[in-house]
Amino acid sequence: MEKALALGRGGIIATAHSGNWELLGGALALHGFPIVGVAQKQKNSAMDRFINEYRSLIGMHVTYKSGVREMFTMLTEGWVIGLLMDQDAGRDGVVLKFFGRDTACVQGPASLARFKDAPILPVFISQKSDGIHVLEIHEAVFVEKTKDKREDIKRTTDVLTKIIEAHVREHPQEWFWLHDRWKSVEKRS
Repeated sequence: MEKALALGRGGIIATAHSGNWELLGGALALHGFPIVGVAQKQKNSAMDRFINEYRSLIGMHVTYKSGVREMFTMLTEGWVIGLLMDQDAGRDGVVLKFFGRDTACVQGPASLARFKDAPILPVFISQKSDGIHVLEIHEAVFVEKTKDKREDIKRTTDVLTKIIEAHVREHPQEWFWLHDRWKSVEKRS
């Protein structure tokens, strides 16, 4: 992560609902990395405030998924934007294979990275049998910039999706995704 941030372009964490992803962002923030947690606003405003206060207490900056302009600004300032990629992206997603099935994949990390020439860091957290949590930070992924922006984003999203799938295969008991990951593509059929 230090190597990627030394480029001076900020960075993007691409991760999944696997292990204690809240601890992942907090651990990085507590180690001095400028982390932005991108959150889904909760319907219950008291719960939303509670969750985000704890994120802020450990040094994370919190923005909502709708805060794209803020994310671009913060990337320019050297922040690391944390994004969960294992959600059904609906009509906005690019259709790729995930566990052998077509699914609408989130393009946000690749889109942000391409626009700002920022490195994408696949990062995961796992719990060992003794209760210790381990962070796994992969080598940075970069979006190739060709004349075909859509294909650049699709190709990078495919690379990231395969990394997430490999992590889930290695730690299936830690993948916490209760929603139908394939629902929007199945509706299209």
